[in-house]
Amino acid sequence: MPGALVLTAHGDDMEFFAGGTIALLCERGWDVDVLIATDNSRGTFELSTEQMFGLRLKEADAAAQVLGVRSVSCLDYPDGFLCETPHTTLRGQFMDAIRRHRPGIVFTWDPWAPYENHPDHRAVSWAAMEAASFAHFPLYYPEQLAGGLEPYYVPEVWYFAKNPVDVNKRVALSDAAIQKKIDALCCYDSQMVLTLRDHQIAIESAPYDVPRITGLDPHDYRAYIDHTVRRGALRAGREAGMEYAEQFRRTRWGGTERQAPDGTIPPDPV
Repeated sequence: MPGALVLTAHGDDMEFFAGGTIALLCERGWDVDVLIATDNSRGTFELSTEQMFGLRLKEADAAAQVLGVRSVSCLDYPDGFLCETPHTTLRGQFMDAIRRHRPGIVFTWDPWAPYENHPDHRAVSWAAMEAASFAHFPLYYPEQLAGGLEPYYVPEVWYFAKNPVDVNKRVALSDAAIQKKIDALCCYDSQMVLTLRDHQIAIESAPYDVPRITGLDPHDYRAYIDHTVRRGALRAGREAGMEYAEQFRRTRWGGTERQAPDGTIPPDPV
């Protein structure tokens, strides 16, 4: 059975944008591994950097259990400062993970998505895209080959569609899959408190109020997260006649599917 590799910046990135899809793949027997680049240490209005560092894998491992993910690992670069890590260093670490896991699909941020304000997302997107594009070239990071890895061609890359530009793949989510997505997100207690409080702060700066949001205790976030996730999935599904969906910009086989004989492309896994 093929596997998938998620290359992302923070714990909860994947769950927000692909959690339902990952749940479906795991349900169908895929091995899914997640590599998180940063330590999540600044995603809070309440805790210290040290407290956040201690939670980085605890929350991610709990979410992985909900979704059925095989493994989660973390490179522990400082949250918010990934742009200070040499690009080629991060690219090499992602390429090492690709050559080690040999995934059928890589999931990651999209380097061409517009309006991305987070420097960590931008850093991951370019490094992951290049790693997936050149992992089959033996003269990229030859020390990895000397250490026993082999070049590997990544068949498919599915980019998170944070802003739905050039979406060409939608995955219909079952009720069970969307519930797992919500449950997995709620394993990131620190991040869901942050998500709700950040939204409240934005509204508090505006010349209006939204009491159903600003009146919430940030620690009582579950109904808010449930509503937010379902609203986004309904919007994505509406575009394709589905109830709930997640959406991606997908590249496959270097674009050669345009030349494939009729009937030779296998059905999508989800």
